[in-house]
Amino acid sequence: METIDGGGQVLYLYGVVRRGQGFPADAALRAVACLGVAALVEPVCAEEFSAATLDEKMTSIEWVARLAQKHEAVLEGVTRLGAVVPARLCTLFSSEEALRTTLAENEAGFLTMLEWVEGREEWGLKMLCAEDRLRGLAGSSDQEARKLVAAIAEASPGHAFVLGKKREARLAELTAAGIEDAVDAAIEALEPAAAELRSLPASAAAETGGGRLVLNLAALVDKTAREAFHSTVSELAASLPGEAFTFEMSGPWPPYNFCTAGEEA
Repeated sequence: METIDGGGQVLYLYGVVRRGQGFPADAALRAVACLGVAALVEPVCAEEFSAATLDEKMTSIEWVARLAQKHEAVLEGVTRLGAVVPARLCTLFSSEEALRTTLAENEAGFLTMLEWVEGREEWGLKMLCAEDRLRGLAGSSDQEARKLVAAIAEASPGHAFVLGKKREARLAELTAAGIEDAVDAAIEALEPAAAELRSLPASAAAETGGGRLVLNLAALVDKTAREAFHSTVSELAASLPGEAFTFEMSGPWPPYNFCTAGEEA
């Protein structure tokens, strides 16, 4: 790999901003400008960030955590001063020339994304379901499920087993429908409160202390609407049935999930 100034270094990219925008006073951080945009970079050791070395280092949770914390801290400092298109962890360039070529080729996309995220911040929102609680609510409120309980009490052991299976299937159906309705209600309530919502992967088997993860969102929110967005989430949690749903919020973050132009670049 060709390295900058022949000094055994490569450029670690944190993000792209408008040309002339301020950035945190860090001796290692510098701007590489081209046309209307500038890349915020730090020269790093080419050997430490070579493909072979990175393959090994990325297996170390401690190393990745330290790098991610630094990456996040730099970007948080940048967002306090203006809009930024964040780069992914370990985005590297061999030289300023290579970096300027990328900036020139993607300037329009970068400027579009910078305009879109200006004055906005990203919030993570997870919706969790306590399925046992929702299941119990369905069992007590559904007429068919109640009739099956009564029938089981009077049936022979063999027939009671069959009726029990039927009741379990009914409760599973009601629980799934309840989750689907709650997710639809959540999205309908949140859409007006955010500039944009994006769904993130949510494994059907994902479990946390608050229950099963049923909805995983990234929300791009106007900074001036932060309190309104938080209020919407609180009101939504209170409105859903049986206290079976809770929400976990994280942020504010740089707009990682809303800068596809930068990602493609």
